Amino acid sequence: MKKIFPFLILSLSLLFFTVIIAPVSADIIPPKKQASLGISSEDIVCESGLFKVIKIGKNSVACVKPESAPKLVSKGWAQTFDESVLNELTKQLSISSGKINKLIVTPITTDFGKLSPKVSVGSYDYVFEVCASSKPLVSPEILVRSDSETKHFELVETISTNTCVVSGTVIKAANPDSVSATIVSKGDVSKIILSASDRVTSLKQQILDAKQSFGKENTEANKKQGNKIAELRLQLNDAIADLHRMYFLLYTPSKTNFKVEKMSFSGTPIQGETATKISVSQSVSTPNTYDVVFEACAGEKQVRIPVVMITSDMQNVNVKLGDKIAPKTCQLTSAKIGATDPETISIKVAGNADSSNKAADLESKISDLQNQLISEKDTLKNLVHDPKRPANFNEQVTSQVEKISKLRNEIISAKAELSKILYQTYQ
Repeated sequence: MKKIFPFLILSLSLLFFTVIIAPVSADIIPPKKQASLGISSEDIVCESGLFKVIKIGKNSVACVKPESAPKLVSKGWAQTFDESVLNELTKQLSISSGKINKLIVTPITTDFGKLSPKVSVGSYDYVFEVCASSKPLVSPEILVRSDSETKHFELVETISTNTCVVSGTVIKAANPDSVSATIVSKGDVSKIILSASDRVTSLKQQILDAKQSFGKENTEANKKQGNKIAELRLQLNDAIADLHRMYFLLYTPSKTNFKVEKMSFSGTPIQGETATKISVSQSVSTPNTYDVVFEACAGEKQVRIPVVMITSDMQNVNVKLGDKIAPKTCQLTSAKIGATDPETISIKVAGNADSSNKAADLESKISDLQNQLISEKDTLKNLVHDPKRPANFNEQVTSQVEKISKLRNEIISAKAELSKILYQTYQ
């Protein structure tokens, strides 16, 4: 799965200096690929254990070993950086992120007890469990080695603190005792994702609290609450963009629960997907600018990526709501827009149905696949730990490993597609 970039040799003042560029891994896609997807140099993320530097003159990103970063700066190849960030990464790498326990290594055979013609004689099913320690592991990358082969792949789930998950893969080996596995991800990428997720959760709670104190009258207090909600919405959209940029690079989607409301905030029954203006007030700080408080509602179907368009005689503004809208519920928020005549301000659904429907379908697909994966892993776990192994034990193990590998690849693909849609919407 990994490709190793060749060493880049730089000639500086008759001295040769070797820069080790990060290998491509399943953990995080390489910097050039991220840049080709429209991700800025500032937002590009390096895979676990590597540090980001900016090349002088080109403003492009390279991911290097932490110990190489200061040398690149001293040689004039890379821009200076915040040393506290490098120190934090170095500290993070010293923290144990978890462990792997080998459960079984067994040769692959067919249902007829013969060696499979599709697999070499030295191919084995390697079953193991990955355990997190004091910190959760987000889609940890696993390195499996033997005396004949090395494999990298990534688990598709988050392993909670002090828990384990069972997985498996096929690997070639002359001596099955040589098969071993280690966790490549050191925890720094997991830390970034968990921190971003906490920020999104916190901002959503702040918005919920602000909504609950929002009255129906067009008072000064309500205007302030509307402005507060608008500011929190902007912060939430930024936080969601950051989170889904990471998820897009790591192909892991976000999950959110929603409170069901029977009536809209304006007190009327919910009838289909709508966007309704509630109030318009003059902005105190900026002339010809107005604060528009509005609600967005979903009908019978969930709106996965809600976008509302506000128009006036001066401009058009697209407002991207941070939450999906569950069926028969509404969201209240506000935004600013310029206008010479406030009566010209109108609001409507922006028509983001295609992306919204695709995202909703992908979430449903991912949920189904994850449930299947849990079931297949439980079956494998029970099979391996059963003291009374059946006569076709090896064949059953092979079958389960194949199913787990296939489901894992399907989930990876679906999550990548979902996270790309969400990232492109909120960036």
